[in-house]
Amino acid sequence: MILQGYYGDTASNKVTITSLDEQPLEITQINSTMDDKIKYELETIEKGKVYNLKIMTSSGIKKSFLGYVLLKTNNQKVPEFKIMVAGKVDKKEIRVAPEYLYFGIIDAGKDSIDPNSLERTITVSGMRENGLAIEKIEPSANWITAETNKEGEQFTIIVKLDKNKLQEGDFKEKITIHTKTKYLSEVIQVMLEGKVL
Repeated sequence: MILQGYYGDTASNKVTITSLDEQPLEITQINSTMDDKIKYELETIEKGKVYNLKIMTSSGIKKSFLGYVLLKTNNQKVPEFKIMVAGKVDKKEIRVAPEYLYFGIIDAGKDSIDPNSLERTITVSGMRENGLAIEKIEPSANWITAETNKEGEQFTIIVKLDKNKLQEGDFKEKITIHTKTKYLSEVIQVMLEGKVL
């Protein structure tokens, strides 16, 4: 069983336990190796036959975990059985697209260059409503600039190259975006690549 969610979320899942034996099934005891991370509720669907076991995180998920819940029964053939439980934090709370910008071949010797060829757009969005903010953007070179516009839970970053500061040759640079949500801060890097003639 997997309990999955974003950082700080309370996650839950359930499993149905059904007896295939003629003898009525009773679940006599429930223990877990993760009592500090989970809680559970047993619901009788059909007495002596069918049960639902709901397992949930006792507080918001902050890191991944693995363990099991042990159920003891009155059944002599299966006096106890384990249910594996894994807690998983979704890594991608913030989505950045694209994560790579290719500017192609730029002929800096030309008198006029189409400004659009020196400009690319990045979209940064939160995967849930969590007060996404961009704290700062750091280009790795002084000939790269980045402007930010916000619309709701989404930011648009316009990346521009300064034609007058470009140097001949291949370039591999990056933009570092410092983001913050209600629950955590995250640093994202977007790679820039191209060739200047």
